[in-house]
Amino acid sequence: MRIDTLIKGGEIVDGSGGPSFCGDVGIKDDKIVHVGKELFADNAACVIDARDLIVTPGLIDPHSHTDWSILSNPHALSTTHQGVTTEIVGNCGVTFAPIGEGKTDEMSAALSGYGYHASPAWRSFGELTEYVHSDIKTTPNLAWFVGHTALKNAARANSSYSYDDGLERLVRESFDSGAIGFSTGLEYGSGRFSRTDELIRLAEISREYEGIYASHIRNRDSELAIAVDEFFEIAQRAGRGQLSHLNVRYDTGAPKDAWRNAVERLVSERQQGLDVLADMTPFREGIGLAVGLLPNDIATLPTKQIARALRDSSTRNRVRDDSDRYWRFVHKGQWERVRLGVSPHTPEWEGLPFPQIAEQSGKSEWDCFFDILCAAGEHIESVQLLGTLFTEEHLAEAIGHDHFLLGVDAFSTRRDSALATRTNHPLFYHGHTHYFSHHIFRKGTLDLIEGVHKMTGGVAQHFGLSRRGLLKEGCFADVAVFSPSKLQNTNTFEVPANYAEEARFVWVNGELVVNAGVHTKKKPGRYLPRS
Repeated sequence: MRIDTLIKGGEIVDGSGGPSFCGDVGIKDDKIVHVGKELFADNAACVIDARDLIVTPGLIDPHSHTDWSILSNPHALSTTHQGVTTEIVGNCGVTFAPIGEGKTDEMSAALSGYGYHASPAWRSFGELTEYVHSDIKTTPNLAWFVGHTALKNAARANSSYSYDDGLERLVRESFDSGAIGFSTGLEYGSGRFSRTDELIRLAEISREYEGIYASHIRNRDSELAIAVDEFFEIAQRAGRGQLSHLNVRYDTGAPKDAWRNAVERLVSERQQGLDVLADMTPFREGIGLAVGLLPNDIATLPTKQIARALRDSSTRNRVRDDSDRYWRFVHKGQWERVRLGVSPHTPEWEGLPFPQIAEQSGKSEWDCFFDILCAAGEHIESVQLLGTLFTEEHLAEAIGHDHFLLGVDAFSTRRDSALATRTNHPLFYHGHTHYFSHHIFRKGTLDLIEGVHKMTGGVAQHFGLSRRGLLKEGCFADVAVFSPSKLQNTNTFEVPANYAEEARFVWVNGELVVNAGVHTKKKPGRYLPRS
């Protein structure tokens, strides 16, 4: 049999969780047609010498926000360079569709924060995915959740139906367009004020479509147990669940055994038949929305009014005193743990820690925070922070647990745009390879076989991605070839000069998208709808 590509002599880690072995991988068209014994090189149009290299399925991120940046970065440069071939997007309730009546300008402003400056050419969730995958096209495959916050906002703006009827119509339209489930973000935005009974009703619709309920739960600090109880009450109605980034931020008032109790509940629910897993992030740092720090009476105002209210000194004092929520360490004055991430209206401060912003401006950290939100005006919900959230010990516990998949909770970025200043942290360039370099090879948090499974086959199985995540004959040819020496010797705690180089070769649906560490700019990625 004549094949297109032969990957010869590599250490094959096939994504199943089984032992590795030395062998060849053959690709023809968009499928894997051979895995195992040596093939003759003259049977292939292209031969890749993989001796001393590791061959794995393409990595699958179970918790990505690349849908935020894919319109301005369709090649997904920073993640593809790490061997990522599929991303599960639409997480934490925040998607750029559906768009409510009269809300296109607001959506345009949000998109501009991620480098996309055209007016949205879509309104519904299905029109967004059609635009991304047919008009823009992408390098990676994407499987999409529809965001509950977006659904709520669009239903409120719809003049043709009541809120409840509009919400149900919109979620059904999204499932009919291929959404794999719906996601919630219950610590910020309008998601913060969602009623459990509303979420249960949507979960029951999700069950009709065999969808997944994914949730950024209400509290991962002092009330973690209550938030986890609510998650499982909803997930049981949905039938399938993903407990997004189940972790506890340190020094925020969480009871001593709160996280372990939550994980025991996760294990128990799965043993009783609920199809549910959690995911964890690779670094101590994570991204968050600035409006999550605001008290309820301020957060519920229209965005323009929020900015206007925060100009008043008495309101600032009250908000400062009433900020013990979300990132509770800010209430304790631990601003050294916070950097400004995305803030298009104050770009000169993007990437800087708040003590440095305060020093430059001659004001307190709180006043700088308020000034940034005021400058954003009606685009206030697009302001993002980057915080030091976890301890190394906590990371290791979650990453090593067999009920946790390995995600990054960030978005793909690129070096040649404004996105670069908004993503000046290794999380965006080394998030996936950091699992290999730091947690597998250096710390021994988990072994290579298990780590690859939790980033490939385990993800595909849980999310129902048919014939993905495995190096197996008949599966789609999403393949990555890594250099173990680069994985072991690269300092993944630093932002690379260009992009990660540990993934030497990457194929998506049989197309070579990274060749000897260089992106080919091909866009063979596909929309992976609910199957």
